[in-house]
This record gives sequence, structure tokens and C-alpha cells, in this order.
Amino acid sequence: MENRSFNKNKYVFTTIPSMLLVGDSAETNRSKQISLFLNELNTYNVLLKDLISFPLKEDDRNIALNIAYYIYDNEELIKTITQKKDLPILKLSKLTKIKGEYLKKYRDYIMVYYIILTNPNYKGIQDYFRIQLREDNNVKSISNKKQNLYKGIVVKSLKKSAYILTSMGEFIKIKIYNKISVGEVAEGKEKKTLKNNKIYISILLFLIIIIGSGIVIEYRRTQSIIVIETSSNIVMHINKFNKVIYVYSPTEKGDKLIQNVNMLNKDVDQAIAETFEYALDNQMLEINKEFPALSKKILITVNGQPLKYGILNKTSKYVSENNIPIVINNVGNQQKLPQYSSDNEEKNTKK
Repeated sequence: MENRSFNKNKYVFTTIPSMLLVGDSAETNRSKQISLFLNELNTYNVLLKDLISFPLKEDDRNIALNIAYYIYDNEELIKTITQKKDLPILKLSKLTKIKGEYLKKYRDYIMVYYIILTNPNYKGIQDYFRIQLREDNNVKSISNKKQNLYKGIVVKSLKKSAYILTSMGEFIKIKIYNKISVGEVAEGKEKKTLKNNKIYISILLFLIIIIGSGIVIEYRRTQSIIVIETSSNIVMHINKFNKVIYVYSPTEKGDKLIQNVNMLNKDVDQAIAETFEYALDNQMLEINKEFPALSKKILITVNGQPLKYGILNKTSKYVSENNIPIVINNVGNQQKLPQYSSDNEEKNTKK
């Protein structure tokens, strides 16, 4: 074979109906050919699933077809592909004047057409292809796609679907309603795959990202700032969901409390209750256990959005059990915590 210049428009797939031998013997023979063909595809690292999931448009399939014929006429390219089981992209790009990125895109289909067209063992598959010279104006185009129907040789049969290879060189997954064997000719509507829904999936992902971003922004937005005046002030930033999103203290002892209590993302009630627990255990509160009336009142100051009355149930329980006097300045309104009792806890548990 002698080398020739590359013509990407020499051959085209056509939609002329294919004529195949029918009968058990012919279908058994095609089934054996397809089995050998699929095994050979694996040696070139071409997966049937990828051919289905990442199809080429008609113009691109025609270019891939012409590249396959061009390789067939180039002994050096055949030798390289046979040895390396891959396309020599750089060399092929130089010879065909097609950019490497496009050759990588066409790669699997080039290998498919090259393997089918150059191997005499796949005559049954070759006969199903309808390939003509582009200059042949006598080619009559007949297509079923207006009815959304695809027809081709079954290369893989599943329970309710099948992979087919059409005369146009397409790999399509179609719906089937009856069991069909590999090697038979099947017709049906395309079964939707991920590629068919990628626009809707992209829109859904975009909406999820937008909604997710909005939730994150809302979560990180400070709605209230709470200052607890222990021996070291503890400052908490609270979001609209009553979660602690930021906490700090101007003193080293306060920082130690923050590290031990780990308040971030906790409910404000839980965080304040645990703050008091640590502060009491570590002598950060001026509590007179013998004379509780002499204990120094702890001021909790709320700035920004006021806390809803009654949400500090755990805090109320802890300070009541430990006789810790609390006064709350809730955005200018001075209030005390509701008096805790076991009856209140029982009511909250029932709710």
C-alpha cells in the first residue's frame, strides 16, 4: 500500500437501507464476529459504554471514517497502532493536518471503524455499514430519525434495552420489549442516558449551587452578638438559625474556655449552658455557695436581633440547679431567665 494525501471528505456514511443475510446461521455467525470484535476493542482500551455515552455527530463520524481508511493505506501507521494498541496522535495530526485535540475526541470511533473495516473476520458487520464516495450523487438518503427510531445490529442485549451499531456508524442504546440476541437486527427508540439529560442536569446543578450558596451565605451571616461577662468576656456571633458561627474572647483564659467548650455550629442554648458549666468548674464566676444572694450577677448582653424568649431552656436548667444569678440585656430589654422547674422540662419533652 502506498501513502496518499489525506482527504477528510472522501467517504461518508449513508442512510441507504442495509441488506443482511437472515436466519439462525447468519445471526449466529454475526454474534461470533461481534464477540471477537468487542474483545479486540478491549485490547485497544475502547469501551462500549463510552461509545454510547459520548457519541460523535454525523460530520465527526465521517471524519473518523476517513481517518480509519487513511490509516489502512499507511503501513507505518498500521505497524505503530498494532504494536502500541493506540493512535499515534502527534504523527497522525501531522499527516492529516487535524489538531490533536480533535483526534483525541475521535479516537475511540477511529479505532472502531479501523478495526471493523480492515479485519476480514468482521465481514458480517462490514456488510451492514453503508459507505459511499461523497461524489456519488446517486445515493438516496432514507432516515427513520423523524420517528425517533434507530435500527442496527445488536452488539449487547440487556433486559429492557440493547446496544446497537447502525449503518451510519452510530452506537445507540434503544428500548426493547422482547428478548433479542446479539447479532440480530433491532429497531427502537433511543433509551435516555446521562448524555440526553445533561442540559437538565446542568440546570439542576446550577440551581442547587445557587440555593446552596444562598444557604451558606445566610448561615454565615451574623444576626445577633451575645456577650457573656464571666471573669473573661465571651463573645458569640449567632446566625438566624440560632447557631454559633463565630466566638472569641479578648483574654487568654477566655480563649482556653472557647477551645475546651468548642461552641462552633452548636445551638446557642447548648453553647451558653456549656460555657457556664466550664466557667463554674474553672472559677470564672464569682459564686458564693454559702450565701447565694451575695453572688455576683452574670450579665448576658444581646445586640442585633433579640433572642426569642424561652429558647434558653438548657441554660435556665443549669443556672437554676447551680444557683448562678443571671440578668439578660436583650437588645435594651432587661429580663431574667424563666424560672426552671422539672414541670417545665416535662412539658418540653412532651412537645
